[in-house]
Amino acid sequence: MPIDNPIEKIRDIGEEGDDSFGDLILAGGAFSPLIALIGVVKVVMDSAEQKARFRAALRGLCDVLQELKDRLPSDVESALRLEWFKRAVQVLIEESVRAPSEERAVLLGRAAGHGCFPGEEDRHRQEDLAIYLRELAQLGTEDVRMLKLLRDVYKEAIRIAPNLNKPDFFTERLESFKRAILELGIHPDDSVAVCARLSGFGLAYEVPRVNTRQSPEDHCFRPTRRGLYLLALLDAARAPRIKEN
Repeated sequence: MPIDNPIEKIRDIGEEGDDSFGDLILAGGAFSPLIALIGVVKVVMDSAEQKARFRAALRGLCDVLQELKDRLPSDVESALRLEWFKRAVQVLIEESVRAPSEERAVLLGRAAGHGCFPGEEDRHRQEDLAIYLRELAQLGTEDVRMLKLLRDVYKEAIRIAPNLNKPDFFTERLESFKRAILELGIHPDDSVAVCARLSGFGLAYEVPRVNTRQSPEDHCFRPTRRGLYLLALLDAARAPRIKEN
């Protein structure tokens, strides 16, 4: 029997068997976007795919802990029984299942591994590892690109004032940021939108106007220390894996 509205049928797909996918394909004929949509829905709902992403995330976590074994604290076993680690693993499981790919799940797992035992300066962030993993999972490609751009354009200001408490150090370099986004083909309004979104996560901050020459249309954002830490986790997760001797 033909299906009048294949798109509507997808809403009920979770309660039906795999045959429903075949029905939809027949109903859609050669309409390739519909077939692509069906394929995505099937993958998202496939428990085997979810388990694969979950296992990939755990593998990434375990790989990093293994790579860092010589640098882990002596009380590592007792530390990993504490609540902060349980919360982090719970979030890792939830977000890896929702991840769009195994590669992304592995990235989350490796970020979790690197966040388990941060350096002395960031030791207090260990308790919030679950929150960092949630934020990392929610950030899109444009978010990460903009956060990296803020870090790179203002790296000298960050080096001179690591506490990020010198607004003029950033506003003086605003023109460099404006040139950078134009070179990347990013519209100024889009840059403000993405920076404002990062600000909502606490990863960026709009610098107060301290320069009277600054145009009212200008918005100067800088990364926060929290944002820089999240980027450090991401960079560590993406770094080449350490090989065993």
